[in-house]
Amino acid sequence: MSTNKTFDTLTEDLIEILASYLEPLDMVHLSATCKHLQKSINRPEIWEHKAVDDFGDRFTITSILDSAGLDLGDQLKPEPSDWRQYYQERHAAMTKMNASADDQIAQSEKDYDEAQELLRGFQSTGDVDSLSKAAQLMVAVLDNFPGHAGCYHLLGFTLYVLNELEDALSLLEIGSMVDPNYEPISELTREIQALLEGYGSTMTDGAPLLDNAKELSAPLKAALTAIFNSFDKDMDGSLKPSELSDFVFKTNGSRPPAAFLTQMGIQFGKDSKGYLTLEGFFNFFLEQTLEDPIETRRDLEKHGWDGDRLVRCDIARNA
Repeated sequence: MSTNKTFDTLTEDLIEILASYLEPLDMVHLSATCKHLQKSINRPEIWEHKAVDDFGDRFTITSILDSAGLDLGDQLKPEPSDWRQYYQERHAAMTKMNASADDQIAQSEKDYDEAQELLRGFQSTGDVDSLSKAAQLMVAVLDNFPGHAGCYHLLGFTLYVLNELEDALSLLEIGSMVDPNYEPISELTREIQALLEGYGSTMTDGAPLLDNAKELSAPLKAALTAIFNSFDKDMDGSLKPSELSDFVFKTNGSRPPAAFLTQMGIQFGKDSKGYLTLEGFFNFFLEQTLEDPIETRRDLEKHGWDGDRLVRCDIARNA
């Protein structure tokens, strides 16, 4: 019995694997050998998968960043309606870029450094616009260097600080496939997974943060009052800028700008001096808890409270 195989017998999966190793012109030549290959190689899925393999999963990345609320500006583009045309245009652009690779590498390194500075700036200012600018820079770098693992790490970190943990893991997973040995991606992935595992049950099993009227629960108010009083050193019932700065530093690890401290009182509740009151402190945590209860539980733990049970950690240990 003959064991000869023809291209007509190749499955779609095998043809896709074969196409992944070919240049566009080679694919055109291959498609001319028989009707079966012509039909298979012209499938949009073939060119879409080849584009992702060769140029990165740009549209998944930008969709995740956009859904997290980041402003990507001109970097947010719709998926191609013609993947074959998109691939050919990207292939031509990459070929042209290779002719001036040194200049492109230098520009990408500059953009990468700027993105790192923007992220560092965010940690001190809280300006979300800086995160959007950093994301725009990283997407632009990945357009030219889809194998740049550092970009995936910075994008994952950007979503991490926005508390978009699941989406951060999605980007980090893409980065780990690009470079499985890039340790910063592995470290951040482990940190996020630990957070998700540690807080996975707090929505249902922990002591309630809110009551039926969607106001702060009595146990949470008691915890917040104790924390507030621990920073109200002059015991005047409000947190002056230095006291509020101490609270923010212990919570987030960075000193906020003076304008942020002033705005806290204006936005949530202030006394005659403009200082944040206990009621304003409650209002801040109510807004945060309605948007992100896990963040509130995490903040409590940073101040020595059990985030699940809403009691001091030393009491929880002895219970």
